[in-house]
Amino acid sequence: MKPVRVLVCGTNYGQMYIQAIERVPRLCELVGILALGSTRSRKLARECGVPLYRRVEDLADNVDIACAAMGASGSDTILRLLERRIHVLCEHPQTPDSIEAALGTAASSGACFHVNGHFAALKAASAFIEHCSLLRQSTDPAFIDVLVTDRSLYAALDILRRIAKTFERSELALRNHFLPFTVVQGTLGTVPATFQVQCSRKGQNTVPDGDPSYLVDFRIAIGFPSGVLTLVSIAGPVIWNSNYSRSLGVAHPMWTSVYDKPTTSVDLHKQRVLANLNAVRSLIKNAREHAVPREQNPRHILEVSLVWERIGALLSLT
Repeated sequence: MKPVRVLVCGTNYGQMYIQAIERVPRLCELVGILALGSTRSRKLARECGVPLYRRVEDLADNVDIACAAMGASGSDTILRLLERRIHVLCEHPQTPDSIEAALGTAASSGACFHVNGHFAALKAASAFIEHCSLLRQSTDPAFIDVLVTDRSLYAALDILRRIAKTFERSELALRNHFLPFTVVQGTLGTVPATFQVQCSRKGQNTVPDGDPSYLVDFRIAIGFPSGVLTLVSIAGPVIWNSNYSRSLGVAHPMWTSVYDKPTTSVDLHKQRVLANLNAVRSLIKNAREHAVPREQNPRHILEVSLVWERIGALLSLT
């Protein structure tokens, strides 16, 4: 089988997709870069030995899928790609309106459209999701407690939606604002939830990922009657704390480690490249087999985006 021909859109985070594609030459072939034409974009295209395109209309007829690493600003480009029946893996965040438009265009053209929540595929988050799903088999969560940044909010919601049955009937309200955190509380679906969100800004611009002004990446705790499961950070660990009042006289540890593999920043970078590769594989499989993955179901991606937009609107009031 011939390699799938891939276009990468955007050359900032887009470089992470290029690294992923280069790992599997039998599966994927980079055939072009779509960008505005900056010095970085021109240099990257030369290094990769592929054409640099500035408009979708200029693309050669040799693109099967596109990795759109342009954020919310690339919504029009995504629609034009889908209109050409190019399958699109779209970087988060995306607004509900953009997702609905993309899903509609994809359905009309026969293309596939995926949103890459990304962080749910990392090792610690995957262990957290898997263990939480096991706990859910016997009882529903009692509460959700989330510590995030404005940059990691969408990804954290994607993780939570993979655990929750639904985000429908979510009711959230602004509760407090104490620099640099804003507290949003209410229900996520039917589960009581608290979000502490750090909004770091320089002037009118949100600071980039990894900026030193951010105090956290994210931390998610989900409480059950029997205890609390916590994803301590993007790199782990994942800890289970048994409910003390329900563990009296029981001969097992009050807390256990679900995932505690030491992770360096180099390790995390490799995980992120592999997560993007898995997202590319998922899109290719969907295009070939016409089976939409659960986490790419329109209901899933729209509910994540709707709650993200709702919390974002509340944060803008501070």
